[in-house]
Amino acid sequence: MAERAGSGKRRGLVVGLVVAVVLLLVLVPAFVTSRPGYFGRFDDLKSKYEPWKTSTHVAARCQDCHVAPGLGSQAAYAVQSIGGFYAALLVPSRTPKHFASPTNASCLACHEDLRSISPEGDLLIPHRAHVNILKMDCVECHDYLVHEISPEGAHRPTMAGCLTCHDGDTAKNTCSACHTSKGTPESHKADDWLIVHDDAAAREDCDSCHAWTEDWCVDCHAKRPASHTDDWRAVHGEQVAKRRNCEACHDAAFCEKCHGIVPPLNYDPALKLVE
Repeated sequence: MAERAGSGKRRGLVVGLVVAVVLLLVLVPAFVTSRPGYFGRFDDLKSKYEPWKTSTHVAARCQDCHVAPGLGSQAAYAVQSIGGFYAALLVPSRTPKHFASPTNASCLACHEDLRSISPEGDLLIPHRAHVNILKMDCVECHDYLVHEISPEGAHRPTMAGCLTCHDGDTAKNTCSACHTSKGTPESHKADDWLIVHDDAAAREDCDSCHAWTEDWCVDCHAKRPASHTDDWRAVHGEQVAKRRNCEACHDAAFCEKCHGIVPPLNYDPALKLVE
């Protein structure tokens, strides 16, 4: 009887020891891989980890964003992470490959308010329209938010990214459509703005509004002016007589190609030419 009791006690100790070892082998890697710092040790992920440390998402774990919410998905990720932990012990250079792009469900687990204006109050951003109506993915717009630094050195999307859709065709591109404090400056509304804007550029910081794209001047200068209709060659003489602004785009040699000379009319020799 005593022998049977002793044997049962030993079995219990063995089972308990086995369970403890199994739990140790499972829980330790599960805990370690749940810490974002664990992935900073991999060379291929270091470039993503470092920007994350200065982002607004520094309190979020990798699985909070890169794994779909729900017990099943999170459990599957934990199992995969444990396997990756031991694989990395055998091959230290092996980078984990189980990070999917964040889904809207992951984003909305925290960002359920779908704000309609930026935190600073300077941008109108109808998130509900983009997500619920247009069925867009959050990651389509939110570049540089967590794992990258923008060319401007910030953790926020660039205006160039917005203009991928807001090009005037796919979506409206007027300043007031998004900017709460940026409208057309009064100087730009002047009748002679196209003539004098080159001089004004020497005094004003054009980049404060126009720096969102390279060579932004070309956006206008590469287009045929609205006044230059199909019959422009026949009617341009009448228009030039009313207001001479050819020099805003053309130098004197351009007119000489047809006229032989620079037409006198109301030509102002003091007007600076735009080369």
